[in-house]
Amino acid sequence: MLNKVFALIKSSSSKEKNVKINRLAYVTNSTFEGNNYVDRFCKVRNSTIGKYSYIGFGSDFNNVKIGNYCSISSDVKMGLGKHPVNFFSSSPVFYSNNNPFGLKEAFLKFDESPKKIVVGHDVWIGASAIVLDGVQIGTGAIIATGAVVTKDVAPYEIVGGIPAKAIKKRFDNVTIQQLLESKWWLMEPKELKANNFSLNNFKVSKE
Repeated sequence: MLNKVFALIKSSSSKEKNVKINRLAYVTNSTFEGNNYVDRFCKVRNSTIGKYSYIGFGSDFNNVKIGNYCSISSDVKMGLGKHPVNFFSSSPVFYSNNNPFGLKEAFLKFDESPKKIVVGHDVWIGASAIVLDGVQIGTGAIIATGAVVTKDVAPYEIVGGIPAKAIKKRFDNVTIQQLLESKWWLMEPKELKANNFSLNNFKVSKE
């Protein structure tokens, strides 16, 4: 089993792209854009990770698209599937023949396939946050530690709680629009440094 895991890691790593995946991580059917790091005990499946984005210890992703410059903390869970809430039972025994028990008695129809989660650029997700299937997180958003995100998050919005709710915006609307229009996340760090890119490049207005 370990050899299989190591083989998957090897096939997902690239020295040319500077992709670093810890030996104790499990990665399969995923793409890394470059300058990435995946920490110990992570599971990354059927996902795309943008450049300069990292994934913290013990996080678990399935069917997730992550943008550039994203900071994903430890124990973050995204795309882990769902259970029906309107059936007489939420147990997979009755709707999935892929249940943990190996039983083939499913007779209820339920689409359990995970819907893609899309995380924008420069998103910071705090430790132990959970993002449910199909959610879209806007560029520049911050997800607080332990939050359970059940619906879309706007660009540069800070959310937290269970379920996650808006706390505040990181900047005023004019600055947010200017940041989005700049698309700075498509640039390399050395380019941003050479241009001395910062909030001072924008006219920050107060509402």
